[in-house]
Amino acid sequence: MRERETHAGGSCGRRVLVAAALCFGLLAITASGLLAATASANAPTASANATTAAKSRPARDPAATFWVGAAKADVTPSSLKSFYLGGYGIGPVHEATAVLRHIYFRVIAIRGSRGQQVVIGALDSQGYSVAYQQGPFGFRDIERDIQRRLRIPVSHVILQATHSHNGPDEIGVWGGVPTAYFEFVKRQIEDAIVRAVGHEQRARLHVGTADMAGFSGTFGSDTDSTHTGDQKDYPIDQQLRVLQAVGTQTGRVVATLVNYSTHATVYGPLNKVSPDWPGATATYLESDERGIAPGTRYGYPGSTAIVTVGAMGHTWPAGTPRDSDPALDPPKARDDNYPADVYGNAVARMAIAALSSNRSFWLHSSRVTGTEQMIQVPNTNPVLLAAQNEPSNSTPLGGYKIDRANTPPWDYGDVYVAPLTALRVGELPFFSVPGEPYPSIKFSLNSDVRAPVSFIFGLAEDQLGYAEELGDYNGALQCSTTDEWFFTISPVFGSDVVRLQRANAAALGFPVTGSALAAYGPGALPPSTNCTMQQLQQPPAAPVG
Repeated sequence: MRERETHAGGSCGRRVLVAAALCFGLLAITASGLLAATASANAPTASANATTAAKSRPARDPAATFWVGAAKADVTPSSLKSFYLGGYGIGPVHEATAVLRHIYFRVIAIRGSRGQQVVIGALDSQGYSVAYQQGPFGFRDIERDIQRRLRIPVSHVILQATHSHNGPDEIGVWGGVPTAYFEFVKRQIEDAIVRAVGHEQRARLHVGTADMAGFSGTFGSDTDSTHTGDQKDYPIDQQLRVLQAVGTQTGRVVATLVNYSTHATVYGPLNKVSPDWPGATATYLESDERGIAPGTRYGYPGSTAIVTVGAMGHTWPAGTPRDSDPALDPPKARDDNYPADVYGNAVARMAIAALSSNRSFWLHSSRVTGTEQMIQVPNTNPVLLAAQNEPSNSTPLGGYKIDRANTPPWDYGDVYVAPLTALRVGELPFFSVPGEPYPSIKFSLNSDVRAPVSFIFGLAEDQLGYAEELGDYNGALQCSTTDEWFFTISPVFGSDVVRLQRANAAALGFPVTGSALAAYGPGALPPSTNCTMQQLQQPPAAPVG
């Protein structure tokens, strides 16, 4: 629910009318300049990536056996009439005029030795709600259909939006999409899940991680040449996580699940449908990218790549300091998707390298299960409350209409309710967050839940704005008043996520240590004032959040 910040103030305030005029000039600046500046740094030779996709380290017994299937479904709109894109501006100002790249729903289905099944899916969208006022099109409606058709419990499914800011506005804030498009997306998602489950095959699961330092920035991004911001006061999740399924009979990759914590905001507003960098990462891993010469060997042909966003609060793309390959990536002069391709391909190569690393490992437990609780989030923002409950109209607030269901069991006046799901696959936990989680949530779960690696999915099951721990509130207020702070509907939303996901992890059999109360701490004392000082140093014409 934000653009990539390019000044110390943090936010353009795209949802506040008084700031809209100041904001728009900055939004037009895309990440392409940053990406081009760093694309060749530490780039491997062409031959390093123009060969077969990097092979996973061989599985050593007793690596567990699972049943895994994957599928994708095209969700590109067939008509752009009254079709708006989400993430920039305010109200219906970002109407789609073209399609830059097709958008998809991708999904992986994993079944354990005892027959229990989990499903993880990613939808190219700015955000998607648990339920809608327009009809039964929400993530939970889809999950209930899957439970009825395939007998997979709703608590064993996590569906996420990739948060592309040139993706469909399925929240409604920026003009929305036609009801017919909701109907189409629901059909496509359900069809893909059914196909993934129906095509499961025996596979082993391989896990890798990579250090992504330098790829993303945070508050104060333009205070030095790295564009990575003040990470001492506002640390970000620098770890990329990969889970890959390799068929036991064929030895071929079935699916690759990537989890990386940064906004899908390589581009500013394009008025073109685009999956941003997650789409490029996926097509590279699938060996299906436009513009790469035929016969070039890269990625994993015939596989499906599910690319998900993690704890992306106050985090956005900064550059590609490693694993760029100008000899392989489509040339800028002939690539109309160059910024996304350069960044997304570099992320894909980091994922491939993670699986080749000596630190990668195979899962040895075939346990698969899931659980969920309902989180109650009090809405302390009267503007958002009005935007959800007023009828659509031609006023500015009417163009700021939130389509999420406004009746029980998902809305009780000023309290929102959303699923908080946790899955277990072998030794790994997978946590959903129904909004845009701050990195502190990931750090707390890392500290409290004992596991070799944990995955976190932002904008999963619902989109309720930013999820911050209480100690993050000061930073959001100082650094991003008109965006991240304004769109924090409860100052303890993130703290409640940690508390409930700790309980979910324990229910799934993970050792949990520490106290849930730690997530409700006040943060650094005295609080940092760096964001305020950085804003004061900006030129007078610069927008200040």
